[in-house]
Amino acid sequence: MATPLTKPSDLTANNIKKAQVLATSELIEEEITLLIDKTVLTCFVNHCPYEIKTGDFYNVELTLNLADDYQTEKILPTDLLVERMGNSFSYMLYGTLVDGAFHTFTLLNDEGILYEHPNLNNSFIKLSVERIDAAFL
Repeated sequence: MATPLTKPSDLTANNIKKAQVLATSELIEEEITLLIDKTVLTCFVNHCPYEIKTGDFYNVELTLNLADDYQTEKILPTDLLVERMGNSFSYMLYGTLVDGAFHTFTLLNDEGILYEHPNLNNSFIKLSVERIDAAFL
């Protein structure tokens, strides 16, 4: 599934986002489908101290979980920002890396990407993500 470029509704300097729960999995307890800034994502719940209800809104902290050998490359800008890899938790994210912030479907801070790839600063990139973790606050 691909999501076209939309302007994020609330750019924040951290990874805490307002998310609506669209679905939970009956097979995998930690799997959840969220709507964040007009983008549908299937995330891995790594922290949730309360019961979640479908349709409700919650504050969640998103963390990009990258493989040790993750791939990133500079590409030409595209309207596509999020591409789920099959039915897994993995994604290809597209966006601009600016001083440790990744401007994709929403603004995400991840200084590690810039640290490992300083040549990609201020570039439109494609980033392979093993999964996106969601911690419910």
